[in-house]
Amino acid sequence: MSEPAEHDELASLLHEAAEHLRFEHEAGGIGLPWDYTVRAAAPRELQRPAAPTHAMQASRPMQAPRAAAAAPSGPIVLPKSAPKPAVIAAKASTASQEADLDALLSRAREARKPTAAVVQPALDVPRAAPPPPRLDAGPRLTVLSELAAQAASCEACGLHHSRTKSVFSRGDAMSRLVFVGEGPGENEDKQGEPFVGAAGQLLDKMIVAMGMKRDAVYICNVVKCRPPENRTPTSEEASACGHFLDGQLTAIAPTVIVALGRCAAERFGSTGKTWRGSWGEYRGIPVMPTYHPAYLLRSPEQKRPVWEDLQKVVARLSRSEAP
Repeated sequence: MSEPAEHDELASLLHEAAEHLRFEHEAGGIGLPWDYTVRAAAPRELQRPAAPTHAMQASRPMQAPRAAAAAPSGPIVLPKSAPKPAVIAAKASTASQEADLDALLSRAREARKPTAAVVQPALDVPRAAPPPPRLDAGPRLTVLSELAAQAASCEACGLHHSRTKSVFSRGDAMSRLVFVGEGPGENEDKQGEPFVGAAGQLLDKMIVAMGMKRDAVYICNVVKCRPPENRTPTSEEASACGHFLDGQLTAIAPTVIVALGRCAAERFGSTGKTWRGSWGEYRGIPVMPTYHPAYLLRSPEQKRPVWEDLQKVVARLSRSEAP
């Protein structure tokens, strides 16, 4: 572990662990090993004290228990006001620690190696039709620009009466991953961009935890105008706006679509009590329906199931890249 390259790689891994740790507390459900996240990333006052060994216990005199000094039990929750965790790549002081770090680096190297696609017919999404061809950047941007202009002046349903701005999309039109929500909220209506409020901030953290940049994906909604009081769009409103969404997805032809919330899931045919977490399909494109970030803000205990859904999406994208 004395080579500079090894320390640089370790520092990189610990930085990734710190990023994932923040998502663990904000969005839930990654579960990185405690030794390589909290000790490396958490502020000193929040680190868990090491459990005493039998030898240490034997060498210490018996002391009366002190309630005020009792060690905390259960998971430690980082306060929202905590500063960004500092990443420290400290040199291992014992042979055991050094072996552990070597094993961690070895596992990381293996995980980063490209792997051949695993064929699992029973788990694959049935392909009723081949996915649409992908347009080049020029034609794609032209189509999307024309659709956005049409959406800005659309009066096909009653939602246009109270809109400030139509909300068409944000992100990379060349992306292989598209997130589809249900409809814009108050902040989105004012700014003309989807997912910019509290739910959007949580979605950004979810995207980063997937190993992507915030603007490296394409994000849009089922309807392009804000429903009153942020209510769920009706089926009539979704139908009236449907040609815009269909046009977006046809132009982009993504590898995977993530449907955020029941409204978006139903738009792609996922219904019933078990609509979340099972692959669906839209014109030959795999669709993963999962909970909307706004729902996660109200029900944080559901963050781990969403992370499991997103892991399936990452695996699917990785398989599509395999030679």
